[in-house]
Amino acid sequence: MVMMRNELDNKIAFQLPLTIGQYRLEELVGRGGMGDVYRAENLVLKRTEALKFVRSKLMLKPEAIQRFREEIESTAKLLHPNVVTVFNAGEFEGRPYMVMEFLEGWTVHQYVCKRMELASSLSVQEAVDIVVQAARGLQFAHQNGFVHRDVKPGNLWITPEKTVKVLDLGLAIATSQDADSHIVGTPDFMSPEQCFPDAVPSPRSDIYSLGCTLFFILTGQVPFGGEEYSTSEKKMEAQREQALPPLSEFRKDVPARIQQVLNRMTAKSIDDRYASMTEVIEALKTPSKKTPVFAALAGVVLLGSVGLWGLNSHNNSPMAVVQNESANPNAAEPIQDVVTPFPPGKEAGEKLVRVVDGVEYVFRWCPPGEFVMGNRGVSISKKMTFERLLEIVRGNKLLSLSDINELDEDAKDLLHESISPDEIKKNEEELKNRILSMLCSNSRVYIEGSDCDAPHSVTLTKGFWMLDCEVTLKMWFSVMPNSAANAAIRSLNEPDNAPVRMVSWNDAQEFCQTLSEKLHADVRLPTEAQWEYACRANTEESPELTAAQANSTKSGINKPANARSLSPNAWGLYEMPGNVEEWVADWYAPITDSTPQVDPTGPAASKVGKYPKLTAAKVLRGSNYLYNPEKTNFYSSRDFDNIDARRHLSGFRICVIVESESNN
Repeated sequence: MVMMRNELDNKIAFQLPLTIGQYRLEELVGRGGMGDVYRAENLVLKRTEALKFVRSKLMLKPEAIQRFREEIESTAKLLHPNVVTVFNAGEFEGRPYMVMEFLEGWTVHQYVCKRMELASSLSVQEAVDIVVQAARGLQFAHQNGFVHRDVKPGNLWITPEKTVKVLDLGLAIATSQDADSHIVGTPDFMSPEQCFPDAVPSPRSDIYSLGCTLFFILTGQVPFGGEEYSTSEKKMEAQREQALPPLSEFRKDVPARIQQVLNRMTAKSIDDRYASMTEVIEALKTPSKKTPVFAALAGVVLLGSVGLWGLNSHNNSPMAVVQNESANPNAAEPIQDVVTPFPPGKEAGEKLVRVVDGVEYVFRWCPPGEFVMGNRGVSISKKMTFERLLEIVRGNKLLSLSDINELDEDAKDLLHESISPDEIKKNEEELKNRILSMLCSNSRVYIEGSDCDAPHSVTLTKGFWMLDCEVTLKMWFSVMPNSAANAAIRSLNEPDNAPVRMVSWNDAQEFCQTLSEKLHADVRLPTEAQWEYACRANTEESPELTAAQANSTKSGINKPANARSLSPNAWGLYEMPGNVEEWVADWYAPITDSTPQVDPTGPAASKVGKYPKLTAAKVLRGSNYLYNPEKTNFYSSRDFDNIDARRHLSGFRICVIVESESNN
């Protein structure tokens, strides 16, 4: 049996490419004590994911495989920015596997080892930042009934966006049920209670292991790593009986407060440790300015991008790292932050640049002004005859010739001798309704008194700075590294200059509030009026499509354009009429009033009578990359959804309000 097990465990690679159900394995990106990790394409969802195949005696027992699937499926319900997202589980050729989000970056173990090789150990604040993020993920798991059992640097991941994720949550539990010794964990980071057979780890066991991880991050060494601890048994004995060496033996810059926190995290008695990860987070927090996790790497090609985790997760030797060929060893120092006040602009389209956390934000000035808001198409009415409506149809260049011919044929049928006057009247009403619906949906007309957007004069008395592009992934992750939306956002697998999607109105509001603090400015979502005013850029809408309208949807198949890759409008604003729909500040209600307005902010609450589930609906402006640019008026296009809805087609852009006498 031992020989058979070893043979199975040594079977570490498949012949690639290989299709397993809806997954096509493309590359082996990691190997570890628990299994092999492959980069794979989900053929159904058209996105990159990762499959981790477990290499253990699990594959010998069908009942163990079933337990594995059940455990991983339970873990898949945990959605948190600091926990790797698990999508699925399965079995192939006797080997159980789990499917999860594909990550780029490094394990904490790899990152620390490479920093030590360069004689550039992590600062205390960097170490604390990593551990605090890990604690948040673990606290979420604990609240949902999970204990990790194997917290260690090899099971923590750092993405290029500086987000720390907990790995293998649930995997240690699934495999532990089949362990010979019933001892689960890694001796270098194992809690004292886990060193006994048949122990039942608790959340406080994870706290102890996270404390040992903090020790490793700060020192580059495991707590008990000398020659006198050469075996697992000796390491576990030390974990049970010896206090961790003081950090002062390895470095002199660790505050006494951090040493005290570490002492309590790694207390031998469970009752002497913190009661929860929440208490650990509060104890580790400092009022000092946060240092970016990767700040010490400026100008240095330290590490490349490893496809996913799982690399040698059960030992502590330095690991080989796949280098990122796109890294530039001659890259300039990051742009310094610019947080000076926002002055009023002087001319429409004037450019203003601000930098926060090394990320550049380009704004364009939108001066006070007056414009006609809403659909500027032909006014139609239900009172019109169907003959008049047909004339409008024939002159509407946004309708296809086949649509027009079909309506003409239906109109001819109304005059057929065999149809009675009552039937003609009934069919005429049906045809009118079809025409009205078709015309209104094509946005070159508006129906008087309906939900279409009635044109009305709007005066904006205050100018504002509008971001010249939709908020990008780079901007988002810089400001919102711990957002609950991040797992869904990353699942799209898009570059950092793509517009952020899968964000709700609430998410966008939180972004604005956080960026306001960083910019020392009043960052907001624009009102509907501000958005349309900036989109039109004080230009009269042509009967034909403008270049900006057409370009804003030519973004490829099922994918929006990257920021600033299409034609800007007259004020230098990119991808505004289309690309992705953009959240604005206003509650939704039909625009039927043609009364002139001054600085409108929309209704006091949403009014969506036809859709009872949309009880708190905000407006989305512009269209999206799926719409046909030849059949859509993007300037007046409106949509709506609840404030907590996250959609593939929805993003946002921001504006900055300037309060000044010269702004009036």
